[in-house]
Amino acid sequence: MLPSEEIKTKLNVVDFVGEYVKLKKSGANFRGLCPFHQEKTPSFMVSPTKQIWHCFGCGLGGDVFEFVKQLEGVEFPEALQILAARAGIVLERPTIEYQKSSDEKKTLYAINELAARFYAKVLSDSQVAAEAREYLSKRGFRPETIAAWQLGYAPNDFHTFENFITKKGYQKSEAVKAGLLIEKDGGFFDRFRDRVMFPLLDQHGRVVGFTARILHETEGAAKYVNSPETGIYSKSYLVYGLHAAKTAIRHTDSVVVVEGNADVITCHEAGFKNVVGSSGTAFTSGQLELLKRFSPNLIFAFDVDEAGLLATRRAVELALTQGFNVKIASIPKGLAKDPDELIRRDPALWQGTVEAAKNFLDFYFDAVFANLNLEDSLAKKQAVAELIPLLSLLPDPLDRGHYLQRLALKLLVDEKLLLELLNRRLQAREQKTPASRPSPVKKTRQELLERRVLSLLFRTGAEFPDEWAVLSDDDFTYPFLQQVFFEVKPLIQNHNFDPDAVIMSHPKWQPELELLLFGLENELALSPDIPIQELKKQFVSELKLLTTRRKMNELVNRIKAAEQIGRSEEVRNLTSEFNNLSMELAKFNVG
Repeated sequence: MLPSEEIKTKLNVVDFVGEYVKLKKSGANFRGLCPFHQEKTPSFMVSPTKQIWHCFGCGLGGDVFEFVKQLEGVEFPEALQILAARAGIVLERPTIEYQKSSDEKKTLYAINELAARFYAKVLSDSQVAAEAREYLSKRGFRPETIAAWQLGYAPNDFHTFENFITKKGYQKSEAVKAGLLIEKDGGFFDRFRDRVMFPLLDQHGRVVGFTARILHETEGAAKYVNSPETGIYSKSYLVYGLHAAKTAIRHTDSVVVVEGNADVITCHEAGFKNVVGSSGTAFTSGQLELLKRFSPNLIFAFDVDEAGLLATRRAVELALTQGFNVKIASIPKGLAKDPDELIRRDPALWQGTVEAAKNFLDFYFDAVFANLNLEDSLAKKQAVAELIPLLSLLPDPLDRGHYLQRLALKLLVDEKLLLELLNRRLQAREQKTPASRPSPVKKTRQELLERRVLSLLFRTGAEFPDEWAVLSDDDFTYPFLQQVFFEVKPLIQNHNFDPDAVIMSHPKWQPELELLLFGLENELALSPDIPIQELKKQFVSELKLLTTRRKMNELVNRIKAAEQIGRSEEVRNLTSEFNNLSMELAKFNVG
């Protein structure tokens, strides 16, 4: 038996999911509030017979492995390890080297965890940490906050931690690999001394390293020092506070990124839980890839100094290349230098700042034109140099066109000149930018509708075949759903559709189709007073509406392109086609 199958026999999906979601019996299934998006009416269903789950609200669903993948933001191999440990199953290792690497990582995790406890104990109990306690108190950190974030203090001594970790049975060489001791001239000494310790936890809540702030600033000593890269810590893939923020990020479907660790802690202490930090370093593609597992919507709220503004610009550009929706929250000048200071002044000011976050281009347009002298040609060139690169990062050509037109009007220049500059930028970027690996995100409204319509087709297609003639291949944009519809369409047209026969003849489709039909059960359970034919009419109409609008958007782009190269006949034909589609909207209950 495969390990994944053995795990499923030992872990009941209802029991496992029930540890994270409060479930109540609902007929043959169980229902609760979805852990992956904010909702007030329970739409999250778990089937004990099929051992799957599905959320009508956000469209996510699957087996126990998919639940762990979504909950922890991991891929299947990591989910397999998590669930195997939970089920008490020892996974076979393919090589001795793999086992050795795994054992070494376990040691590194253990040493860092012990270090966090050691430093926290020193901070809370030792007289040598009196100044550190006073420093944190002056910063406004409450005792419960210090405990929750495992803050600590590294004594001003070269061998205190060294002696502690060897008494725990670990080799000094292992502590060196963990980044906590330094080996020099045949001897060993503590890496961190006289510093307030901020443990760095990965998304699963495991201590992987530390950021250490100096307590007594001296010339030549760095204010902050991070653990070196180790077998379990890479600063390019560590997002500070993500372990504590991931649930709130899912519920709000947004993540606020600040600079400092203190900013993150203060935000959480004040109740703003969807906040993470860059730990004062430049944001990386690895960190963004990790965040995108939880939400594609970013709000940057870096410090308002020159370094913070520069870091914001770099982070925005990188995030846009990875497909994020980006906003910028700007702390009003004169109120505070960072989120920590602003919240200490008044949490409502921070809340207002985040709520007033602007689309990144609106932010930069406002910043560029705030003091622009339109009589100065050099100033105009500088404005173009700042904004055109940002416009080129917009994925939607309609959005690019909107802001390009706005820029031309602001600068009082010919839009065609700006378009030429933009196209050059786009061509250059396409030549050197590799395709990014897509990250798992919640299903779009388009996919949700396609899934609902297809599930209803399986439920009623055999009984009412003629009513489905309105659907076409264009209505399905997702490959699996396209493939299924292409297969069943001729069967329905010939009044020869047998849903069970289709499922039996395509065993690879069975898990996905079962999930699809379970989602429909959920839909019907949530709408018991609505006839199934009414649901079908509603969802088909909305799907056709999206299809029509998509075609109209494509025509707009084709019309613009034809206008630019002077093809008047093509413009007339495309415009006529556009007008016909506009009239089609009336057929789908659109006023």
